[in-house]
Amino acid sequence: MDPAPLIKVLLVEDDEDDYILARELLAELPGQRFTLDWEKTFASGLEAMCRNQHDVALVDYRLGAQNGVELLRASMAGGCQAPVILLTGTGEHQVDLEAMQAGAADYLVKADLQAQTLERSIRYAIQRKRAAALAAFEQARLAAFGAEVGLALTRRDPLAAILGRCAAAMAQYLNPALAQISTFDPRKNVFETRAAAGPLAGGLPGPGERIRLNPETLRKGQAVLINNLGQDDRLSDAEWVKREGLLSYAAYPLVLEDELVGLMSIFSHQALGDQILQEMSSVANGISLCIQRKRSEEALDASEVRYRSVVENIKEVIFQLDQFGHWTFLNPAWTAITGFEESTTMGTFFLEYLHQEDRERNRHIFLQLLSRKLDYCRYETRFLTKDGKVRWVEVYAQMTLDHDHAVMGISGSLTDITERKLAESAIQKLAAFPQVNPNPILEFGADGILTYFNEAARKMATTLQKDDVLLLLPPNANPIIRECMATGQKRLREEICLNGRTISWSFFPIVGNQVVHCYGTDVTDVLNLEAQLRHAQKLESVGQLAAGVAHDFNNILTVIQGYSEALLLQTPAQSSAVRPLKQISDAAKRAAALTRQLLLFSRKQVIQARVLDLNGVLQNLAHMLPRLLGEDIALQTGYLADLPPVEADVGMLEQIVMNLAVNARDAMPGGGTLAIETSTVEIGPEYAHQHPDARPGHFICLSVRDTGCGMDSKTLDRIFEPFFTTKEVGKGTGLGLATVYGIVKQHQGWIEVSSELGKGSTFKIYFPKAAGAAAAVVPEPASSPEPILGREETILVVEDEPVLREFVRDFLSSHSYKVLEAGSGADALRVWDEVDGAVDLLLTDMVMPEGMTGRDLATQLKKRRPGLKVIYSSGYSPETLGRNFGQNDTVFLSKPYLPPDLARVVRQCLDGAPKECGEPVAG
Repeated sequence: MDPAPLIKVLLVEDDEDDYILARELLAELPGQRFTLDWEKTFASGLEAMCRNQHDVALVDYRLGAQNGVELLRASMAGGCQAPVILLTGTGEHQVDLEAMQAGAADYLVKADLQAQTLERSIRYAIQRKRAAALAAFEQARLAAFGAEVGLALTRRDPLAAILGRCAAAMAQYLNPALAQISTFDPRKNVFETRAAAGPLAGGLPGPGERIRLNPETLRKGQAVLINNLGQDDRLSDAEWVKREGLLSYAAYPLVLEDELVGLMSIFSHQALGDQILQEMSSVANGISLCIQRKRSEEALDASEVRYRSVVENIKEVIFQLDQFGHWTFLNPAWTAITGFEESTTMGTFFLEYLHQEDRERNRHIFLQLLSRKLDYCRYETRFLTKDGKVRWVEVYAQMTLDHDHAVMGISGSLTDITERKLAESAIQKLAAFPQVNPNPILEFGADGILTYFNEAARKMATTLQKDDVLLLLPPNANPIIRECMATGQKRLREEICLNGRTISWSFFPIVGNQVVHCYGTDVTDVLNLEAQLRHAQKLESVGQLAAGVAHDFNNILTVIQGYSEALLLQTPAQSSAVRPLKQISDAAKRAAALTRQLLLFSRKQVIQARVLDLNGVLQNLAHMLPRLLGEDIALQTGYLADLPPVEADVGMLEQIVMNLAVNARDAMPGGGTLAIETSTVEIGPEYAHQHPDARPGHFICLSVRDTGCGMDSKTLDRIFEPFFTTKEVGKGTGLGLATVYGIVKQHQGWIEVSSELGKGSTFKIYFPKAAGAAAAVVPEPASSPEPILGREETILVVEDEPVLREFVRDFLSSHSYKVLEAGSGADALRVWDEVDGAVDLLLTDMVMPEGMTGRDLATQLKKRRPGLKVIYSSGYSPETLGRNFGQNDTVFLSKPYLPPDLARVVRQCLDGAPKECGEPVAG
């Protein structure tokens, strides 16, 4: 396969990067051979183009003070024969039209340029140039077709080529008559006779004879023809030399727009004389006219094709409207942008395709153009697509005039700018982010100089009494900024304390922009909340531990109290064992009191809440507190009249006041004042946000204030921890304030403490306001001195503690009950099946092993026997039973309990007194 012909390309471009791009694109093309010459300036490009040493020229539109269209016109005026392809950075319709009108072969946008696109444009430009020249010669050939003289047509070549190739330059076309005369043999530099037939054969050389050409004569004649173009219209001094006679020769220039496009050479026998030569002169003139008309038509057709190609493939919508606003022309880009077909859009009203809010503005502009108040305009508007979406377009519109300069409509272009508008919107959003951000934002250059700060930074500086926003930053801000720029790594949570506020800063380097962004946040409240949360979580975990310990102790204490009480009942009063047994019983009661405090702290103690008057509870305690405080401490009270009621346990409220009073007394060894007050408060959202335990609403506040020694911050952090105390060893258990904390939490309230060394402490306790009227306190029923016996009922005792289970079995058996026992829920189900459900009452612990609780066990057994009586027992509160606790056949017995309490509760539940069995019972 023959290699592809070498194509010489000239690039006129002032940007070296674009030259390198063009070179690389041409190098990418497989099987093509290109040479690329580069000229940087308008002047050097014009000189190279007029030398006609290249097959095609690529010209940049931007060439300093002048442009590529001007270079195109100048080069064509200077005789440039190569086709010119214009290159531009952006596709502008006006530039495209200007380039095509100036004679450019094609128009390419650099941004969309690819190797295949460039190669195709170069190939088409060369082919079109060659096709135009060949068409001109073909027209001349047709004009001379049938002439009874020898005719040769020669394309115009540079003078050096013509003179160098001599007669070979004439070999572009030979008509049949000339073929009958002779054929040129370039190796021999002669025309040899091919045939002797034909009307002009007479007197010419016969077959095998040769007519020799005088090359010097032909060279001289062509040189004179080229140099005297426009002066002499024919030359006849060339001669054919042969042995017999002369052959006449004449040459005529083929001229188009003062440009030599070829030579017509006429050969005839001298016998024909000059008449034929004169006639052929008029033929040559006619050929020139045919060539000119043909070339003009083809140039017009090519320009129209190029224009239509541009219009059909351009991304912008080209449109025309008549004077009534109806579409009269749209290119395919209309469908690509809006989804509407061109054919269905034609003849419709243009406002139908615009956004409703933009129609009035577009109507006004249209009327302004029609009335010649505007020659042209450029603006942005919104079009609606076929699927109902909105596309932003930039409209360029101008008047369309007829031959009489009357306005016949509007024409212009629509450019889709939706992506740009979205990008602008995103940029506006990003720009608004630092401006409206409530937190301070600063920007620093790579040199550490502050380049921007937002309004929030200025306000924070003012609030913290700083004259400069730079004073808000940590002292090591500049080294941090330099480090971020050097490493490209961010720095987070650099904190600084200013006037009691903690500001946290984060540094983010934007390496591409050589800046560092700093984002600040006031984290004071967050840190306080985190500290309070950690404190609450610590107390919660300690409470869980305390509850577990108390639960296990209650099992043990129940056995100790039960057996000691039973032995006391069986031992004569005069026995020496009575005193030790009482000591054991009293010690068990004191231990039970400690475990009760632990349960109060962990909020797992039994609570018997009623709607109460807090003032009445405090007034009942008023006669006890002076004896508790001593003579050197003055008691002051201030109770708000018409105080709303609270829902609380009376005993627990009294325990709160007693514990706080004892604490205040110990903090005032030299005397002082204890003030107890009540009030109502309304908690707002802002206050609740800053106090994690608080919540918005109306609350009752109990305030206890002393003038004692006060506490430091470290002590305040731990005052509610169980067993934490600042008293001497043996003078406090460390459970007083822990108990207060637990009771308040169990009543859905919270407690706040403020204290200062040497100035005393204030405890404020908040209780939710109760609905309804306050009721009188009903005292608990006293234990019956007489034993309460059973009636041979069957009781199923389920307890995982063996010693306690044995005690309950022995006690109930001694009181005329039949007792069945089990150590777990599964074991209890087995026992139930063995006796075929002949059980009158279930006495079960709430918390048991093996995954089945007392509640689960009771639920299963009640399905088998709906009327089954149930007593739950636990060291925890009855809240662990769930929401449905308190039905008529359910009762709760809290541990530790005394034997008489156990006998009374069992009897009451079996007797079925709904009111008694429906309420939790505490021993």
